[in-house]
Amino acid sequence: MKKKFFTILLAGTLVSALSTAAFAGVPDIKMFYNGKEVVSDSGFLNRNGRILAPVRAVAEAMGARVTWDKESRQVHITGNDQSVQIANLERALAADTGLKAVSSWAEGVRTRNGAWQYAVMTTDMKKTYYEEFVSSGWVTGTSSPWVKNFDIRELGNTDESTYRYAVTFTWTDSTNSTSEATQYLTVKNLDGTWLVDSIDYLAVRGKITRVDTANAKDVESIFVEGSYKEATYDQATAIIGAETRIYRANTGMDLKGGDLKQGMEVEVIFGPDPMIMIYPPQAVAKEIRIFK
Repeated sequence: MKKKFFTILLAGTLVSALSTAAFAGVPDIKMFYNGKEVVSDSGFLNRNGRILAPVRAVAEAMGARVTWDKESRQVHITGNDQSVQIANLERALAADTGLKAVSSWAEGVRTRNGAWQYAVMTTDMKKTYYEEFVSSGWVTGTSSPWVKNFDIRELGNTDESTYRYAVTFTWTDSTNSTSEATQYLTVKNLDGTWLVDSIDYLAVRGKITRVDTANAKDVESIFVEGSYKEATYDQATAIIGAETRIYRANTGMDLKGGDLKQGMEVEVIFGPDPMIMIYPPQAVAKEIRIFK
């Protein structure tokens, strides 16, 4: 980012040395920074396909300060580094309980504030969601429907530093119709601050009605049927992949594929791999939790 920033500014210094005659006959060029037009009395110049712009116009549009030292003939640019400001804001939002972290994230969703959601995420989650937030201008969701309210339910804890929650959002629109959608969050305590470590949708919850084995020993997939209201599907095939984790209920107790038996009640969260959407859907499971 810094290299690109100074490339533009250095190019701008060339323009300042050009006479106004150099701009004669050049078609109007408009420049925008974060969607806002950059205005300059000097105008912009296209020289052999390279857009040259005045230093001051570009720098000030980016929040920097430009000064000219006449005696030394030097241009001084003081950048607007917001990293410290953002770090301090995130510290102010730091949650000292798992519930507070989830509440902050959910309020960020309700208000469509991507920066708020981002502030309470772990480093790995920030890497996952950064491009999505940037591309949306840090505004999430849509203007309609919108989140009317939300309810948070604690599901359980793996240990004293990892908890799971279900957040059910109630959506509404101008017709006052409502619908609900539930997301499952895992939060972790990292150096005294609770942060959101995963956000998932429940694919299916119900009974295992079929267990498929690869060699009469290793479980390859299970077929689950149920009508759990928070689940996306009422039936689905969960493929057991190398990264699939199987747990006892809402704990962190690891189980094996061989522990999956017909008749058990389970819930399945699908992973990021492509899903076969021929109904009922099938995909590699990220998590399977055995309840009964």
